[in-house]
Amino acid sequence: MEDRLRLVLRGLEEVIRREEVEKKLKKVEPECYVGYEPSGRIHIGWLVWMLKLRDIQRAGIRIKILEATVHAWINDKGSLEEIEEHKSTVRALLEKLGVAATYIDSLDIVSDPEYIKLLLYSAKNTSLDRLRRSVVILRRRIEEVEQDFSKILYPLMQAVDAIYLKVDFALGSIDQKPAFMMSRDLAVKMGREPVTILSTPLIPGLKAPLLEDVDSYDDVLSYAKMSSSRPDDAIFLDDDYETIRRKIMTCPCKPRETILNPILSIVKHILLPYYEKLNIETREGTVTISIDNMDTLDELYREGKIEPDMLKNICAEYLTEMLNKLRE
Repeated sequence: MEDRLRLVLRGLEEVIRREEVEKKLKKVEPECYVGYEPSGRIHIGWLVWMLKLRDIQRAGIRIKILEATVHAWINDKGSLEEIEEHKSTVRALLEKLGVAATYIDSLDIVSDPEYIKLLLYSAKNTSLDRLRRSVVILRRRIEEVEQDFSKILYPLMQAVDAIYLKVDFALGSIDQKPAFMMSRDLAVKMGREPVTILSTPLIPGLKAPLLEDVDSYDDVLSYAKMSSSRPDDAIFLDDDYETIRRKIMTCPCKPRETILNPILSIVKHILLPYYEKLNIETREGTVTISIDNMDTLDELYREGKIEPDMLKNICAEYLTEMLNKLRE
């Protein structure tokens, strides 16, 4: 149980609630779901939840993946036909990472009367103000959704997804927490067991705003997260070596700053989970850092023992090697 708990919890930004995890791991076949929008070029930020699924699977939890076709359409990611084309690419990538899952298309679940019943019940028990505040999961400011009511439905649908799929855990980046918290509250009102939230950290975009440029936390979630809609702000799985190195070496990487530091985040939340151990050069020699003591990396960087150029070179070298393996 100790090993299973370590696998589930390591590298997460937050867990709600921690005390539920061990109880649910004692079930015969605990299940976890993650939803993703099958659209656009895949950037390395996707690897955070994909690699976390590998940990969760190793902990003996069955995986359900919701291919959020309808959600992507609501979020202006293309026509339903265009969105459909991306599913096979994601499935192939997950297979290379060793993740075995049951795939569910949101087109199928929205046609189920039971889902619509849950959605209507949830709408009846949720305020418009709460839904407005939850649209941060779309990476849009509230004023951007005033002209399209379907975007208000998006977080409510995500809350209902976790209830409808009858899973024990919901995995998602920290910006999806408002929808999952709504799901927990609604489940309690329905007399059901609430989903346990496993929140992964965000990978900031390569041109993420400095802390002094950010007015609110919503702005951080809306504009700092790596996104395929800003090509120069992201590293894509199909970028070649020269492109990857150029993007990394020109990325702002403030000395001793660990918050909204894209390079540090890539090393901590993508490279460490993939390799599990990294040999990192510091001013005092080579240090081996494992995924289970990743906070050491923050400490070394804050103390100035790892300088920005050192970190960038490590990131470029290991990330290129990793992406080459995934593209084979």
